[in-house]
Amino acid sequence: MDYSIDKVMQDVCLASEKVMNKPREDRTPAPDTLHTPADFDDFWLDTLNKLATVPVGIRIEESCSLGKGLHLESLSFQSWRRCRIRGYLLHRNSESARPLVVYTHGYNGRYEVARHWAELGLDVFGFDTRGFGRSKGAMSVHPDGWVLTGSGSAETSILRGAVCDYYRAVDVARQLSDKPPRRTLFYGFSFGGAMAMMGAALRQDADFVAAGVPSFGWMAGRRRLVKAGSGREVNDYIARNPHLAEAVMNTLAYFDCASFADRVQAPSIIGIGLRDRVVPAATVRAISDRLRCPKLIREFPVSHSNLEQERLWQRFEKEWVKLARTGRWPEHEPFD
Repeated sequence: MDYSIDKVMQDVCLASEKVMNKPREDRTPAPDTLHTPADFDDFWLDTLNKLATVPVGIRIEESCSLGKGLHLESLSFQSWRRCRIRGYLLHRNSESARPLVVYTHGYNGRYEVARHWAELGLDVFGFDTRGFGRSKGAMSVHPDGWVLTGSGSAETSILRGAVCDYYRAVDVARQLSDKPPRRTLFYGFSFGGAMAMMGAALRQDADFVAAGVPSFGWMAGRRRLVKAGSGREVNDYIARNPHLAEAVMNTLAYFDCASFADRVQAPSIIGIGLRDRVVPAATVRAISDRLRCPKLIREFPVSHSNLEQERLWQRFEKEWVKLARTGRWPEHEPFD
């Protein structure tokens, strides 16, 4: 029997029709539920000015060859509040410049060395955001959930440092590259997608952005729609501590990915899972609808699930890898 990838995808697409025929939650954000603090720009300008005073402090902790010309460097660097962040650079020594992809993981995750991207022609820089994985020792986190750490104010929120981690990671990746990258793509999925978009909005120097179901969009909508993940942690915490609701939501407003969207200049590919308990489609559209840059929106039946239809996301990865390799924007072409 033929089990080619095309046959598998055909079967998955047929199965996805059954999923899509069921009712789904997909509301459009009302304008009055999207709140950007009046001092949003001043807050982030102050943050970046303070980050600039922190020495990068790069340490190469281990270096080895993986064969086929690939070289892996495990490393660490300093970020916001001098937290030491751990990551890696996987690159190929070559005479010509190569494209670079910078990424971080999903919520409660950690990076896995993405050798397959490097074998497709990319230099890869991945890192564990503060409080996660190999960077867990950088700081202690709230017992009720990472996202609640320092949630009493935007100044103390762990999200402030997390965005700085992505911002600083791009500098480190470029500094360690043998040659200036041919182009740089900011990538992430879910939590990582939100960090990529916020980083692109603040840095203004990404060539492309690829974000699969970026989280932290439309914070007010997340209160009503999210059933799992970081949004559930926030909702449960507020349910137990209703007197803290206003302070927590005011803090999260500074990290609403929808408020960053119109500041992203790089052409962006956004993936939406039409059924998602962690990052509902409406919260992603709150971000994608506000993008002013060239954009492509790719919809998939599900995300953050254990269903077979998750394999369709392979198309999303294939598309952004091709974009990073070639630098050719696909306009409104269908998937290859």
